[in-house]
Amino acid sequence: MALTAAPERAAHGSRIRTDEPFHSFHIMDNKMTLLQHQLDALKSASAMAETSSRNTATRRRRQSAAISMNSTAAEIRRTAARLARLYQARHQPFGVKTFRVLDMRTRDVQRGINAVTKARTRNATNRAVKKLDQSVVSLVVQFQAASGGYGATRCTPGAWTCCDPKRSKDLHESEQVACIWKCVQTPKTCTGFLGPHIQ
Repeated sequence: MALTAAPERAAHGSRIRTDEPFHSFHIMDNKMTLLQHQLDALKSASAMAETSSRNTATRRRRQSAAISMNSTAAEIRRTAARLARLYQARHQPFGVKTFRVLDMRTRDVQRGINAVTKARTRNATNRAVKKLDQSVVSLVVQFQAASGGYGATRCTPGAWTCCDPKRSKDLHESEQVACIWKCVQTPKTCTGFLGPHIQ
């Protein structure tokens, strides 16, 4: 079965992929894994910087780790913002909300990275690292809430994949919005936002 949909174009005329958001979910999943590895590197570099405060090399290592992590977060934000624009154009508000939430969670991560690099005492560094760690966990949880199960969705030819919004009372801690991925026969019956069309 192929994931296809009617060709779409963005406002500026560029062609939009027809396998969204699944294509971007795959990219973002890899970026989430990378972000967590980079967080470990930043934690290590921050610990070394505090124990060797006069060592320029350790401070540079922390700065380098922060730059790498911030770059990954920026890529996640760009992807989330692009998907939010896509669903804005499709007039599917839940899609807009879902990806704006991911954008906001990633922005919190970037703020946390900045706080770690600005910390000048051991206590300040520890507090900043702990808050950053929480921000990354919150982002990953929210991403999993939106994308979880999409890869296992199996629809018959002609059907559409659909994010069905999870009820508020069923949301887990740290989840602001969440999807239950399923198949629908017509786009009108999708109460959340559409994924690829199966042919």
